[in-house]
Amino acid sequence: MRLFELKNNYPSTPLVYVDMDGVLADFFGQVARIHGVSDWREIKRKDEADTRAAKIPGFFEKLPALPCAHDLIKGVMKIAGTYSILSSPLQSDVEKSVKEKSQWIADNLKPYPPQEELFSHTKYRYAKQADGTPNILIDDRGSNISSWEHAGGIGIKYQADEDSLDKVAKGLAHAYGY
Repeated sequence: MRLFELKNNYPSTPLVYVDMDGVLADFFGQVARIHGVSDWREIKRKDEADTRAAKIPGFFEKLPALPCAHDLIKGVMKIAGTYSILSSPLQSDVEKSVKEKSQWIADNLKPYPPQEELFSHTKYRYAKQADGTPNILIDDRGSNISSWEHAGGIGIKYQADEDSLDKVAKGLAHAYGY
């Protein structure tokens, strides 16, 4: 993993970007409930999950926060001082999903609001600052982490239902040279 090869000799301070679905919000648990299965991986067509979610009014606004969401944000704030949300909107309804995700952020991250809210299908475009400083992405999708690292950023693959918060804390501490 590229993270552990880097040292904190950057021109600027790395910015931390945190994904929402699967990291802070229980998108996958809700999708499983909608489809009547115990695990979202049982759904045969992943694009069908997006389509069904897009048809449910307030789907993203009403997602439950994952149990570790606030601890994750507190840990990021302790190490980095700030963070931004970088989340992918639904392909099938970008405008609605962005509006609902913004409302979720307002409702669920009140004690520690993000510096910025970004919604993009091309997250890798935020991997580096203009001066070459790599930014950090905490995301549950391996493909997002791969494209982020390929673009020069530092990726921390974290899936709330599988990984410990220690994985994020160690990755951030190392990236910041602690």
